[in-house]
Formats: sequence, C-alpha cells, structure tokens
Amino acid sequence: MISLSAISQTKEGDIQILQQYFGAEKAVLLKDYMKFTPKQDSAFWPVYNAYEKERLSLGKQRIKLIDEYMKSIEKITDSKATSLVDKGNSIEIGFKNLQKRYFASMSKAVGPIKAAQWYQFENYLNNVINLSIQESIPFIGEMEKKHDNMTK
Repeated sequence: MISLSAISQTKEGDIQILQQYFGAEKAVLLKDYMKFTPKQDSAFWPVYNAYEKERLSLGKQRIKLIDEYMKSIEKITDSKATSLVDKGNSIEIGFKNLQKRYFASMSKAVGPIKAAQWYQFENYLNNVINLSIQESIPFIGEMEKKHDNMTK
C-alpha cells in the first residue's frame, strides 16, 4: 500500500501515476483471484475497464479529501468538520452505487456468481484502503493533545 502521508501532499500528475501503479497491481491480483475461462476473460475486462475509469475519479476525490482533512486538522472548525463528513459520505455512497451498478453489468458479462466474486474483491480492497486511511491519519483532536503534551 502507498503511504497516505505521501498521497496527502501529491499533485494531480502524481495522483495519476499512483493510481496507474495501483490499478496495474490490482488487475494482476484480480486476474489471479477470478480464474476466468477464456470466454469470461474476454467479456469481463471491457466492463471492468469502464468501471475502473469511474472508480479512479472517486479515488481521486478521496485523495483530495484526505489532503483537505490533513490541511485543516489542526484548526478544524464546525463548518469544516461538517463539510468533510458530508464529502466523505458522498464518496463512500458513490463507491457503493458504482459497485452496485457495475455488478449488474458484470452479471450480464460473466454471470452473477463471477460478478459477486468481483464485488467481494472490490469490497475487500475498499475496506483495506479505508482501514489504511484510518490508521495513517490522526483523529480529530489528536493533534491538539500532542501539541498540549509538548508544551507541558
């Protein structure tokens, strides 16, 4: 996994490079996990590539939200906290809606069982990413506690 502290300070071009690297690694894992027949393989990847294009946009939003959070964490206001929560919820709902929509497309392409297998894989990775984010960024209030302890 890529360090979130590095991601939180990246530029747009850097985000694209990180996403391309992660996308290539993810595709290798997915291909190995799914164990497609040749027919399923040729039907799956065009649908998956369309999904990934949309997922990358949501991923970019998540990276920008992390950056915004890290820039405001030390002096967070009520309105900023509300805005960050609203944006985070919107991104998570976007991911779930995207997965649900593409589950239907995947079901048509490779059948519901293989589509469900893909859906589980995506959920797993999204959960790993979310856990990594939570472990890599401070909770609201932690920065003040650290600052208070340092001044004592």
